[in-house]
Amino acid sequence: MLASPEIKAFIILFGISALLLGLHAALAAAGSAAFAAPWTPDAGDGSFVLLTGTVGDVRELAGGHLIAEVNGTQVFIPASAAQGVALAKGDRVQVAGTVQTYQGRKEVVVKAAADVVLI
Repeated sequence: MLASPEIKAFIILFGISALLLGLHAALAAAGSAAFAAPWTPDAGDGSFVLLTGTVGDVRELAGGHLIAEVNGTQVFIPASAAQGVALAKGDRVQVAGTVQTYQGRKEVVVKAAADVVLI
């Protein structure tokens, strides 16, 4: 049988574990877009941004990567994320990703399929 201090310690540990699981679930449900700043052309490399707009063009690259143009901004979706993404010209989307300069042009790089949401 457990002594009274052991029971209290077990209850405290159980409560903390439940709290952490609840916080994890809440953050997962909120998604990464909740932590992104709105996209601006002035956003610096490494900034995590949220770009909302209309898809103008979508191209598939070698290796399964996608390049989408959203409101004139290039969005790079690596093959690991592109498998769960279906975009077409004219779709309204919200894209969360990291700003990167590629060949002198700013682009948004997506990390996961969940960061591309049709709206």
